[in-house]
Amino acid sequence: MPKGLMLTDLAIAGFLLIVAKVLRVHLPILQRLYVPSAVLAGLMGLCLGPAVANILPWTETYTANAGLLTAALFSALGLATDIPSPRVVAKRAGSLWAFNQIASVSQWLFAALFGLFLTTFFWPEINPGFGVTLSAGFMGGHGSASVVGEIFNHLGWEDGFTLSLTFATVGIFLSISIGMLILQFALKMGWISTFTSFDNMDDFERKGLIKPESQQPAMKDTMSSLSIDTFALHAALVVVVTASSYVLANYLSSFNEQVNIPTFVTGFLAGMLVRLIAKRTNASNYLCDGAFNHAAGISTDYLIIFGISAIKITVLAQYLAPMVIMATAGVLFTLWLVLWVAPRIMGENWFEKGIFSWGWLTGTVAMGIALLRIVDPKMRSKVLDDYAIAYVPGSITDIFIISLMPVAMFNGYHWEALGIGLSYLLIVLLIWRFVFNKHPKLIADNS
Repeated sequence: MPKGLMLTDLAIAGFLLIVAKVLRVHLPILQRLYVPSAVLAGLMGLCLGPAVANILPWTETYTANAGLLTAALFSALGLATDIPSPRVVAKRAGSLWAFNQIASVSQWLFAALFGLFLTTFFWPEINPGFGVTLSAGFMGGHGSASVVGEIFNHLGWEDGFTLSLTFATVGIFLSISIGMLILQFALKMGWISTFTSFDNMDDFERKGLIKPESQQPAMKDTMSSLSIDTFALHAALVVVVTASSYVLANYLSSFNEQVNIPTFVTGFLAGMLVRLIAKRTNASNYLCDGAFNHAAGISTDYLIIFGISAIKITVLAQYLAPMVIMATAGVLFTLWLVLWVAPRIMGENWFEKGIFSWGWLTGTVAMGIALLRIVDPKMRSKVLDDYAIAYVPGSITDIFIISLMPVAMFNGYHWEALGIGLSYLLIVLLIWRFVFNKHPKLIADNS
């Protein structure tokens, strides 16, 4: 079990988050950069923490908080996730599922192999798993970056933790900054007729606030307060599933010294199991997905704060040159996926789906939603609905690749990983072409 979140650490992180939100509300430069408050709070935690000024009284175990919050995040996601039928996936979100699989797996393979190329011919002193830290940070944000970092820690390469979290932080800034350039390019190419620029947003949107008259309840009451508070029950489920994720991970890892099952895997699966039992017993009538989604959101914000604050500046100085090259190559490859592969697979509304995919392929799903709202403020494209349907079958692949790719690259199974990855991509392409009845017709009319 983890050493746990200390009250002091939570108080510091909470204070930084409040200050960051106030700054974002009142400083237009932060609004124009679309900087999430959690990222700003994490940067303040980094600058004021032991890596730089050493002012904040973090506890000695504050770096372990990211791992616990990652388990809580995936436990909450599992509790809020239904398993869609294959027919629904094929009918509603087949092309988006196919692109998500192709984009995510190919990004992992590209990053792993390009990193291997750099460490073999230019920086042989760097661990061959270096490239994996880019895809861990770019595609999954601080959640998967923390997971991969912990795996590398377990394998004996501590620098992998800092590198993964750094790429995740850099990815968030690249997600929005380059995303806005993509929107300008799309406007010139005629792929979109207009988008909601910063100057066209109202004051509330710029500050990241919701108008009082438009505010909605965060969750619904499903329990009588005479017996238990509704949020207390939902919080209890998240806490219990999170704790069970450690117990299950430790148990499953005990069978072989070479196997280390990440807690995010057992947390996500345990959460889905609890949800399935609740549906079979009709207890789901008294559960609120909004509560679980907000629990995941809280975990994500605090995870970002602790993750960025735990970055070691001295480590980054040693890896600066290969990191810049790696990030540049990763951005170019992801641009190719979004601007060349996406229109050939996703068909109608390909750009809306593509700009959303750019957000989560470089930052987080939240970044994808932010970019999507700029080009499709009324959500007519139904991209988020399709993504929710495609998420579950796609997440299974993510679990395997996040868990196994760092181990494979660290232990020298490079070509085995490439062979399995390419084989999977071929299977996805065949499913997309024949099962989903999609024809490989280039969308050239809008280009």
